[in-house]
Amino acid sequence: MIVPMIKYTMLLHPKDKDAFMAKLMDVGLVQIHGYEIGEDAETQELSATIREIEEAIRRFKKRTINAPGNRSVSHEEFPALSVIAKMERELEQAHQRAETLALEIKLLEPWGDFDQEAVKKIEQLTGREVKFFEYPTRRFNQSWQQEYALQMVNTRAGINYFLIFRRPGEELPLAPITLPSTSLSILKREQNELIKKIDTLNNRLDGYAAKLSNGLHDKLIQAKDQLALHLAQQQIKSAANNTISIVEAWCPKPEEKKLNQFLDNEKVVYLTEEPSQNELPPVLLKNNWFTRLFEPIGALFALPRYTEMDLTVFFAPFFLLFFGLCLGDVGYGVVIVAATTLLKFKNRKSPYRSYLTLAQLLGLSTIFAGMLSGTLFGLEMGKLEWFAGLRSMFLDYDKLFNLALVIGFLQILFGLGVQAYKLWVVQGYKFALSKIGWIILLISLVDLYVIHSFTTISSILLWISLGCVVVFGAPEKGWLKSIGFGVTDLYNITSVFGDLLSYIRLFALGVSSAILGIVVNSIALSAKGIPYLGFFLFILVLIVGHTANLLLSSLSAFVHPMRLTFVEFYKNSGFIGGGKPFQPLIRKANTNSLTH
Repeated sequence: MIVPMIKYTMLLHPKDKDAFMAKLMDVGLVQIHGYEIGEDAETQELSATIREIEEAIRRFKKRTINAPGNRSVSHEEFPALSVIAKMERELEQAHQRAETLALEIKLLEPWGDFDQEAVKKIEQLTGREVKFFEYPTRRFNQSWQQEYALQMVNTRAGINYFLIFRRPGEELPLAPITLPSTSLSILKREQNELIKKIDTLNNRLDGYAAKLSNGLHDKLIQAKDQLALHLAQQQIKSAANNTISIVEAWCPKPEEKKLNQFLDNEKVVYLTEEPSQNELPPVLLKNNWFTRLFEPIGALFALPRYTEMDLTVFFAPFFLLFFGLCLGDVGYGVVIVAATTLLKFKNRKSPYRSYLTLAQLLGLSTIFAGMLSGTLFGLEMGKLEWFAGLRSMFLDYDKLFNLALVIGFLQILFGLGVQAYKLWVVQGYKFALSKIGWIILLISLVDLYVIHSFTTISSILLWISLGCVVVFGAPEKGWLKSIGFGVTDLYNITSVFGDLLSYIRLFALGVSSAILGIVVNSIALSAKGIPYLGFFLFILVLIVGHTANLLLSSLSAFVHPMRLTFVEFYKNSGFIGGGKPFQPLIRKANTNSLTH
């Protein structure tokens, strides 16, 4: 259900507007009516501060916090975030330099500790260039020692390290390597100093993480509150030569009395009115506990417009059933219910408990659908003696196929009924007659060509429904155009059949999940025959195979019902969407969190 909104227009003295907006934020009952405004310097500064704090929090999350008891700190205790960011950059540069040093040391170690300056003196005295080489021992040509002025330095891990004192113009058998210009001892000394610097920086940053993590979260919330308040203040309009400030806001109707009492206490002059047809107030949904679980699913597509119906309550039962049919295995359903129940027990204060509750219901739906198909971890329950008494309730593939079509047909009719009701309420009965005609038309066709129960009545109703569809195609455009639109609308019968065929996926996904389970069981039984390891491989294949099948099939069982909901059901229900969520101006920061 969409909560009705009331539009408030509040008149203030310009000197009082800032203090009033701060109090209004503390009350947290309204969303300020927004207009297109430019981004000023303060908005940019606050946005930059928020990004800076978020980046610091992200970096701190990677750190080990060893200090006992995270505590919030006062604003004065905060080091400048730029200082922390500078330390992080220094640490990153130190790590990069350490990696470079490690490579240079590894390159120099086989050669020992020598001075490049001494090498240059040798070159000056002998008139020859000193070239460094490394080459696999097994491919080393011993004749090189007679052909060149070659000096072996080291042999390590199958590699020869040697020098050649090259004469001017002499061609060498190999390409020489280039060594670092700094000696090994100096590099190791720099490496040790760098390790100490990295440890020092890490310890300081770990200390900041231990002391400031909570405080940074508080500061982030406070900065977001400041930005929200500033943006709200930007929406205030001026009138009467800047002698009056006007604040426009939306308030949920159930909160009207509380807001009126607040405004009366503040001695603020205000006007209230219902939203006009040209306005689109923010959308706030209010549903029972069951429907509320499915609101995040609907929000993945779009919120309804304020002038529409909230379809969550209508698609929730179908979505629950669709998931179960797509997964369709008693064993998988039991696993889902057991896992989510355990997680709920361990996370009693988690903000995600509603998602776990939804998963529990989806698991129960899977168990129910699995009982219809007679599938238990890929086993056919009808062939097991334990379930001999339940064989009559198991459906074969033909019946499951027909069941998917029947459910799809019912949801299409239900969607058309929802759209007819909405049109009747909002625009009048004439606008709903076309959709009512479609409902009767589809039912009549099914009876005439499939059921054959009331053929005479269905034949009469068929012509009546055709008349409703044709005559009331677009009543607002006049009779002639309305008939033209109605005749064109009859072509949509192909779209209805296309929608109906889409529901075959409920059958196909359930069967594919069962077949994959059978394949896993077959592979496990084959592995069981392997000597010695057979039993362990049997268990391993069952666990890994069914886990993978459960995860993949669960993903499909979630995605495809969403597709049926957002495409087939929403289209037949006349869903438009595009609503913006109600986001009240409310202070989220604890005013004492940064002062103790």
